[in-house]
Amino acid sequence: MIKVCPADIAYAESILLKPGHTFDEERLAFIYNFKTLDLQAVPGSGKTTVLLAKLLILEKHLPLKKNKGVLVLSHTNAAVDEIKERIGQYCPKLFSHPNFVGTIQSFVDNFLAIPAYLNEYKKKPIRIDDEIYEETIKRIFHFNRKDFGSQEKTDAIYYEKNFNVLFSFRLKFQNGEFVMIDSIGGELITIKTPKHKKEKYTDHQLKRISEWFIKTKLKVLEAGILCYDDAYLLAEVLLKKIPTYSSLLQSRFKYVFVDEMQDMGKHQFELLEKIFAGWQSNSFYQRLGDINQSIYSKTISSNEVWNQRSEKLFISGSHRLSKPNAKIVERLSITGSAVEGRMKDDNDDYLNIKPKLICYDVEKITEVIPLFSDIVKQLIDDKAITHTSKNKYEAVGWRKHHDHVDKICISDYWPSYKSTAKTKKIDYETLEDYLLFVETKSTIFNSHRKALLNALNKILYIEKVRDEYLRVFTVSKLIRHFKNLNEKEYSTLKLNLYNWSVGLNKNESEKVLLELREYIPKFLKCFNSKVRLSQKFINEASSNKAEIEVNSSLRYLDKNGIRVGIKSIHSVKGQTHTATLYLETFYDRGAGNYESQRLSNQIIGTPIKEYLDNYKGGSIEKIIQSARMAYVGFSRPTHLLCFAINNVRAKNLIDKIDKTEWDVIEIKKNDKVEDS
Repeated sequence: MIKVCPADIAYAESILLKPGHTFDEERLAFIYNFKTLDLQAVPGSGKTTVLLAKLLILEKHLPLKKNKGVLVLSHTNAAVDEIKERIGQYCPKLFSHPNFVGTIQSFVDNFLAIPAYLNEYKKKPIRIDDEIYEETIKRIFHFNRKDFGSQEKTDAIYYEKNFNVLFSFRLKFQNGEFVMIDSIGGELITIKTPKHKKEKYTDHQLKRISEWFIKTKLKVLEAGILCYDDAYLLAEVLLKKIPTYSSLLQSRFKYVFVDEMQDMGKHQFELLEKIFAGWQSNSFYQRLGDINQSIYSKTISSNEVWNQRSEKLFISGSHRLSKPNAKIVERLSITGSAVEGRMKDDNDDYLNIKPKLICYDVEKITEVIPLFSDIVKQLIDDKAITHTSKNKYEAVGWRKHHDHVDKICISDYWPSYKSTAKTKKIDYETLEDYLLFVETKSTIFNSHRKALLNALNKILYIEKVRDEYLRVFTVSKLIRHFKNLNEKEYSTLKLNLYNWSVGLNKNESEKVLLELREYIPKFLKCFNSKVRLSQKFINEASSNKAEIEVNSSLRYLDKNGIRVGIKSIHSVKGQTHTATLYLETFYDRGAGNYESQRLSNQIIGTPIKEYLDNYKGGSIEKIIQSARMAYVGFSRPTHLLCFAINNVRAKNLIDKIDKTEWDVIEIKKNDKVEDS
């Protein structure tokens, strides 16, 4: 077991904290402890920072005895990039074999799915990607099969036309055979006769339809094309066929850290538990996160996905939240966790800006976001907010659009709002698309480099360039080809990738595109090929460029020298804002339709856990879901929190609200904006 001394703590503090700042007792308790446990941490607690402190200290003890490794997992590439960016230069051993720092998906791909595929098919999969998978399964679905008659094929196609499950269904390995399920970790699909069919299918016909889908899926797998979910299927098969495989992974990784545990899907959680949990496990397994922020999971119960251990530590102090904001956020904590606001102003005094309740008549709904901008401007003028270029002011909501005019959503507050945004894929229609859709948040260029390599790999695919085994190139094969070619060509490629990544990070995509087009003939020459079939892909302009530019401009308000972004709650999770406006929106029926109805008691002052412990009504899952959304949205701002509610619902709250906690601002149909 790793032993931590005060000198280790001082070393981590010198790298991660501002001069003169130190870790408090809550954080030290976690940094010192390397046993199996859970860390429940509030928003803005610096949870990732204390994990980094632990990793910095762990680096000093590497390599571990018997060549054991350290496994660090998070949910997104951006989170992994942050870890590498902040401590990469101090931890060369941590980021090399036998250790692994990556996403849950990359871990499953590398340590379970690919070994399982090799074991089953004696070769590596060609591609793990949803886009390519859908292309492939659509094509293979219509192939004839020797063991199926023409009518059976017709039945399967008719079923697909009616139920549209081809892209969404997954396989589960159950009792030694594959069965169809509706989603990864989901329910079994019962094949049934479509409603409009006059004659019902016989049991034999239904069985054959199911077999057609299953065999189609297995054919795609055999071809080496996997969707991301298939990695978990293969992992499941591997663990069932080789029960000792978990022990092998435990022997490889002595210390396992999983950040943002609340964002894991049920299938991901269960897989990690199978491998690393249990009293006989040889690994020390630590899970970090905040159950209250679990808004991605399909399951609702706070214990259903992440059932926290009895051995649990807490970080309740938030360096993001002010005391007034923390008080309201704490009431929305499903776990009943304390939330202590520690945010201070430039004078080192605790911030005390009172949250605002903006109550509007529906006819004035489009004035809500401009009013929020006015409030921010007033606070800047009053020196309560120091305005800098780094400040973020955001209006956020749960539901983006709704067809029903009476069901309020984000686009009612901001009619020009468009939800169409950059969709990150690895396969696009034109070369320019690869540059336009690149993720630009990372400053270490991982995502830029990946996008560029995927674009070059797509050109090889279009030109039908294959490896020595007549198989399509992957990015890793492409790089290996250049390494084996000669040092000059490989150095040129690396330098180009770096320079283009810098250019993309500076939003110089047009310049990068010109240089890339100029380089491609030289690139193809390294494969004894030239530009023929890929000419259209390389030179055709993106059809998405104008849409990206227009949609970007429609998702913010510029007023008072302040830009207010307009976004969904999901898109701002993990962000820190200077000011946040939470827009209540319609979401389903049950215990009310809006957050202000389901969470009325919390707005007034009753903690949600206390309320739910005594709740006798129905639709409890809707209340929990709304509480989690509000918890995430309300916990974004450092300074100002505003909550917009329609007056129809606000009238039941205004008289009961504690006016020492909320300022109420009303926007009435025939009145000017007024404070009350």
